[in-house]
Amino acid sequence: MTPARRAWLFPLALAALLGVPLLLVSSKVAAGLGVDRAYDLRYLPEGRALSFLSPGARLSIANAYWLATVQYVGDQYLSRGRFEKLYPLLDLVTDLDPQHGYAFQTGGIVLSMADRLEESDRILKKGIDRGPNWWSFAFHLAYNDFYYRGDYDSAARWAGVAARTPGASTNIAHLALSLQVKRGDPEAGLALLQELLKTTGDDQVRERLEEQERLARLQVHFARLDAAVASYTERHGRPPTRLETLVSDRLIDAVPIEPFGGRYELRADGKVHSTARDFRFSPAEAGRRPAPAVPGDIAAPPGSQAPSAPLPTSVQQPEGGAAPAGQQPPPAQAPWRPPSFQGTRP
Repeated sequence: MTPARRAWLFPLALAALLGVPLLLVSSKVAAGLGVDRAYDLRYLPEGRALSFLSPGARLSIANAYWLATVQYVGDQYLSRGRFEKLYPLLDLVTDLDPQHGYAFQTGGIVLSMADRLEESDRILKKGIDRGPNWWSFAFHLAYNDFYYRGDYDSAARWAGVAARTPGASTNIAHLALSLQVKRGDPEAGLALLQELLKTTGDDQVRERLEEQERLARLQVHFARLDAAVASYTERHGRPPTRLETLVSDRLIDAVPIEPFGGRYELRADGKVHSTARDFRFSPAEAGRRPAPAVPGDIAAPPGSQAPSAPLPTSVQQPEGGAAPAGQQPPPAQAPWRPPSFQGTRP
């Protein structure tokens, strides 16, 4: 063996001798910190404890923990986990970087899909209070309420907030109208659209809002005429044959003008119809239970093992709200909170 070859073999052998003990020690340290499993976290700093750092340092730490959050979501997805640590991670990231809009938005979506509705609401409301002025935060709060809880009163309020936020799509105003109609108050939907028409300066937006305002007037007219037909039927024991009968019976002042250029008529089915645009929103539906804790409808990959604890299925109810028929309101769910670095060291 040449002297040159012996010269590089000695450092290599020394590194191997030292590397094995260091690897064992580092594995024990990782296990003690709770990070021996990929992308899992046991310790998180308190966001307020890092407030003394410079803005650049806080942003760097927020970005690092955002990457950890994305990896944690993937890990929970593949292992069919319960996403217990997602909210604390999002809370930390948004404490350090309140302008991280996607942390609020994506976090709210994933938490609701994982059947953690209260935590989803909490991070989305934090985004409204402290984050960028995004209409999507209020939109997803409305979605949580009408889709998961069947609470159309609260959903309509949040949809109105989203529709009034600068930059919101006109589709959000349409959603707000439909929710108001479903909760039995089309006049509120009409008032919202008239308010939006007064504040917009964009011609294309105005054109779309005018179309929706006509649709709102159509829903208001349907509601008023339906109520008048029901009152006539109750009074006389039979339904009217013509809408003009409602005028002579002083149930309405006049048959309203149909906003799309047609006319209203009472047909053989006993319902009021429009000859121009005979459209009604579908009735309100009961809230749906969230999907299993894994986002999406994809089975666990081969070889993966589901957790021994059952996947959460209960719907978190809003304050003062009632559980859907046949269900009992679940107990309040305390969010997971990691030990803090404050005062002690791991």
